[in-house]
Amino acid sequence: MEAERLKSIVEALAGPDVLNYALKEDGVLVVIDQNGQKRVYLPTTYQHLMRQSQKSTKMVKGAKDD
Repeated sequence: MEAERLKSIVEALAGPDVLNYALKEDGVLVVIDQNGQKRVYLPTTYQHLMRQSQKSTKMVKGAKDD
């Protein structure tokens, strides 16, 4: 997964000030939030955010300079 897309998904789930995050091979997203708490997200938890992120990325790539 693209780094910017992953970052936007992490921020949507755990807020903007996460300490670290990792996407495991099985799709599990592990996030250390701003309080140092470990949060684990299954792919079904963040799947809808992937679709939203894809749409916004396509819109930006297709934008024209005026």
